[in-house]
Amino acid sequence: MNIEFNRFLLDFIDILNFECENGAVVLVEGKKDTQALSSLGFVGKTIEYCNNNNNMSKIERKTKSYNKLIVLFDYDAEGRRLTSKILMTLDRTSIIELKYRRNLSFASNGGIRRIEELSKLSPYVLLTENFI
Repeated sequence: MNIEFNRFLLDFIDILNFECENGAVVLVEGKKDTQALSSLGFVGKTIEYCNNNNNMSKIERKTKSYNKLIVLFDYDAEGRRLTSKILMTLDRTSIIELKYRRNLSFASNGGIRRIEELSKLSPYVLLTENFI
C-alpha cells in the first residue's frame, strides 16, 4: 500500500470515529474486524455479527438505539450475503450506511477484501501519521 492509501485510512478512521461520536455504530463480521479497526485508532462502538451466536433479532435489538448503522462487512461473497440479509431484514427508522465499505474497497483498488486485513497495515499507517 502507498502513502495516499495510508492517508485515506487515517481519514477513514477519523470519519468513523466522528460518526460514532454522533450516534452511529459500526457492524462488523467478527472480533478480528473490531481489533483491526482498533489497531488503526478506531475508538467507536462496534457490534460483531458473527460473535456470540447473534441472530437478526439480537442485532436489531443491539442497534436500535443508534441513529446510523455503518455496515463494514468483508468485500467477499459472505460479506455481500450478510449485507443483503441486513438490508432485507432490519426494520429501521435510522440509516443503514454502506458507503464506507465501498470506499475502502475502492481506495485499496480491491486490495482490502476483508476488514481484518487492515490490522497488518497499522504500523505503516501510524508511521505515516507521524510524518503528515
